[in-house]
Amino acid sequence: MAMHGEHPRLSSKAEKTHTPVLLKVETALDYPNALARVAQYILENPKKAVRQSLGELSAASQSGQATIFRLCRELGFKGFTDFKLALATEIGQGEADLERGVGSTVDSLDETVSLISRSVLNTRQLVQPEVLASTAPYLSKARHVNIYGSGDSGLAAEVLFHRLRRIGVNARIFANVGYAHEAAEAMTKVDAAIGVSQSGASPDTVEFLRKAHHIGAFSVAVTCHPKSSIAKVSNVVLQMARLPQPGLSGQMIALPRAVFIAEALAIAISEYGKSEAPTTADM
Repeated sequence: MAMHGEHPRLSSKAEKTHTPVLLKVETALDYPNALARVAQYILENPKKAVRQSLGELSAASQSGQATIFRLCRELGFKGFTDFKLALATEIGQGEADLERGVGSTVDSLDETVSLISRSVLNTRQLVQPEVLASTAPYLSKARHVNIYGSGDSGLAAEVLFHRLRRIGVNARIFANVGYAHEAAEAMTKVDAAIGVSQSGASPDTVEFLRKAHHIGAFSVAVTCHPKSSIAKVSNVVLQMARLPQPGLSGQMIALPRAVFIAEALAIAISEYGKSEAPTTADM
């Protein structure tokens, strides 16, 4: 049975054979919060999850054992043990391929170019010009635009920060989560906040944007998952393409997408500035 009519079970033999386990887990980030929390933990700690018992994984992911079992079933596995065996096999195969040096350097370089290009092209298809146009006035006029992201998403947040600063936006970035939350609590309705989280489920980033949104500051979520936790506490969602690839670090895929998002915002803000500039007839 699919949850909320949106997430069909991946139960066919073909899907189970050909769809990478971590790719299945990644799709679960769009599931309800409890299931998404387990998926997030597994994606961040795949090797650890393979070694953990059901009870240990339950404690580590702060989720019930029934939730973990349900996630395994939703992803097309008979149960937790079946899921762990499949994940262990996938991790072992990946490590074996690296040891053997599978693929030539030329092939690897071409594949990297292809993946980065696809990540940007697909993100372009997801970013709507009218959404950018409606976002531009808020960022342009904001007293402060506070930006936060953790881990790899923190690097993407830095890209946004530097690009917005260059076009005159009073942007600030926080590397420390404590400072980020303090800044969010001190915001007002004349401020704006941008939270960057590829998964959309990073607790620190979600809390940062939730605080800002609750106060009434204009909040923007930059994420790959438009139905994730961070999207629920934002006024606007700028969606990046999802292209999980075990052979290429998430960081290298995220940065080109972030560069595009930053440039798209810069263009929208610049166009807004031109439309607001007084003409000769107005003088």
